[in-house]
Amino acid sequence: MKPLSKKQRKAFTLVEVMLAVGVIALALTSMIGLLGAIVSNLNNIRYQDKAITLLANLETTLRMQSFDKVFKWVANPATPHVVYFWDEFQSEDDPDNTSVITKSSELPGHTSGVPPTDDDLKNSTGEVFRANITLYQSALKGVHTSISSPDSVFSGGGLTGEPDDYALSYIPISVEFFVEPRDDITNGPGDAEVNDQRRVYDAITTKMR
Repeated sequence: MKPLSKKQRKAFTLVEVMLAVGVIALALTSMIGLLGAIVSNLNNIRYQDKAITLLANLETTLRMQSFDKVFKWVANPATPHVVYFWDEFQSEDDPDNTSVITKSSELPGHTSGVPPTDDDLKNSTGEVFRANITLYQSALKGVHTSISSPDSVFSGGGLTGEPDDYALSYIPISVEFFVEPRDDITNGPGDAEVNDQRRVYDAITTKMR
């Protein structure tokens, strides 16, 4: 069989070239979208791991506070108490020392429930995390919680009365962690839209009397 002469060989038509380009573009678009999803999932895993570490830090904070103070923090579920966390380099003057320590808004020198200031963050790294803590109501439903009203049981909502009238030796606490962009830190517990976008981890803990 004789090979095709130059005159007999056919070049690609414009339609074929455009079709090939379209297929390649579609494949690249799909790959870029998949890569974005992978990066997003990796970030979420990293944020969740950090939140789990911060939960232990928060539990230490709760142990250091008085029972009465924590009671007042969580008594009204409509107004969660907020704790902010951020990582700060241990040595500001040594650029080769990359060790960090976790700071929170509950430490001395900071204002409870208030986001870190620009001065607080000037020697920090990574994202700021916000923890909303409030009463875990489901754990108390049907339970006698008031010493002065022994015939009544908790049916939902907040805790009424003073801490001395609270009948239990523990307070069940719901914790929600949110990751905050450094240039747009939420001041306070946040609204539903912001919290849905920034929520990374939920947990339950307790404060013992």
